[in-house]
Order: sequence, then structure tokens, then C-alpha cells
Amino acid sequence: MRRKTPAPARRRHSAPYRRGTPGQRRVLRALRILRMVLRGFGVGALVPALWLAGPGRLAAQDCAGAEACSLPGGVYFAEAPAEGLARGALIFLHGYGGSGAAEIGDRGLVEAVTARGYAFVAPDGLPRPGGGTAKSWNATGTPGARDDIAFLREVAQDAAARFGFPRDRVLLAGFSAGGMMVWRVACAEPQAFAAYAPVSGQLWRPLPQACAGPVKLMHTHGWADPVVPLEGRAVGGGALVQGNLFAALALLRRASGCATDAPDTDGYTAQGVFLGRRWSACAPGAELELVLHPGGHAVPQGWSGRALAWFEKQSPAE
Repeated sequence: MRRKTPAPARRRHSAPYRRGTPGQRRVLRALRILRMVLRGFGVGALVPALWLAGPGRLAAQDCAGAEACSLPGGVYFAEAPAEGLARGALIFLHGYGGSGAAEIGDRGLVEAVTARGYAFVAPDGLPRPGGGTAKSWNATGTPGARDDIAFLREVAQDAAARFGFPRDRVLLAGFSAGGMMVWRVACAEPQAFAAYAPVSGQLWRPLPQACAGPVKLMHTHGWADPVVPLEGRAVGGGALVQGNLFAALALLRRASGCATDAPDTDGYTAQGVFLGRRWSACAPGAELELVLHPGGHAVPQGWSGRALAWFEKQSPAE
């Protein structure tokens, strides 16, 4: 689904962002040339040490900000905190018709994440087979399309090596169609990432018979969302039908061994515009939270801070 975002909540810069000053970029270009020359003499292994000038990064400047990081399965964009080692990462999946480049250009979101000490990683989806040029995700597991679960694992591994964050402290999040992909990973391979935070996206029907196991997931949704309603709706002339969020949460509660369908007695929270319901009486390694806000189909203002605060409780730094 294409994101419709209120201007105050999601700011965009018109110009692409590039990490570093012009002088710093000239130095980096010179270092790349030096690396190529040294490789010709068989001593290219000496050069990676030069890239450690940015703490904890392995050749991170090869692809940062508006420069894409290339992998066999696709590309992603990333930015690490300006100072020190990243304590983890938030991988954010764009909505239908979006792109990783647009997400890394959302300075409000990116800077809120990096200021908290996390790397921000924005992979690119691919057009659906036979579905035009708009980028999206293989949230239905369609044969012949890219294996996006494998691709996202590859992104996390590569970004962790480049930008120096712990691979086991990655929060997978996404909006709309990106949120649907997050749900698919959380249900099918819950151990792929430390935790999950989908926004305004849920499983497609038919829902799976069961999810794979315990999971940590915080789902955020607008009460008045007409694009992906809480109960779901048919799209594409009925070719696809969005799932019911409450039925999907019931699947996760069963997979996570939660004691009851009812939230914790003290699990009802109110924080600004957010109303939360929490399930923590579950199997070890599992916790579920539903966060509602009064808006529509958008990433609400303040979401990143709330999501990362929740993540820090689920995955405390050692």
C-alpha cells in the first residue's frame, strides 16, 4: 500500500543526503583509489584498517546515506550514528510504491533513530512479477518472486559487518506493505530478528494455520485507517484480501504460549496519543503489544521513540 503521511509526522528533504563534508568525501575517494592500487600489489588487505577511522565500521563509507549498498539479491541504504558504535539497528521496510532511498531521505525518522544510538537500514523492495514498476515485498510468499526473508537476513548480516552493530540486536520494522512483510517474517521465522515492529500492515488471507514459535512483536495501527483497516479488506478487485489483525494476534498468542487471550491486567497503557495492550504472560522469549492511535494510514509522530524504548526492554544491551 502507498503511504499517505501527514506532513508534520514525516518530513522529507528534497535533496539527497550524502554523509560527510566535501573534503571528507575527497579523502574517501582517494582511499578507494589507494585500495585499488594496493590490491594490484597484493597488499589490499592492509587498506580495510584505514576504514576504521569511523568507529566500528567496516568500509561503511562505500555505501552510506544516499549511496546504495549492493548485494546479490538487491540493494539497501543505511546510516550509522555520528559518534561511537551503534548499539543495534532498526531495519525499516517501505510501503507499496516506496523505496529505501526515500526512507533514508526522511531525515526526521532517520535522525530520531541514529540519535538514540541505532543504525537505520532501509532495504529496497522489488516490483511484483507482472504487477508494474512499483516496488513492494513478497509478503505472500509468491513462488518465482524474490525470497525476501532470505534477502532481509542478508541485509542484516551485511549491514552489521559494514556499520559495526550487533547482528542479534536488530529490530525489523516496516510500514503498510512493509509491515505486511514484517508480519510474514515474524510468523514464519521468528528467530530471524530480535524483535518486530510492523506499522499499519498485517498478514494476508488466508492466514497460516499456525506461526512458527515465540516472538517479540509490537504492532502499531491507526484506529481510523481506511487503507488497511484493522479488520482487513479486499484489494485488487478481490485478488488479495488483507487479514484481520485480531485473528493474526491470536495466532501469535498461540505460537508464543500466552496464558490467556486477554491482555495483562496491568498491560493497558496510555502514552500521549498511543493506547497500548500488552501480553507478557507467554513463553520465554515472547512478548506481544498492540498500540493504537487515533490517526489513519500513517507512521504516527513519536513512533520511533516508542518502538525503540519497547525494543530496549526486550533486548537489553549487555
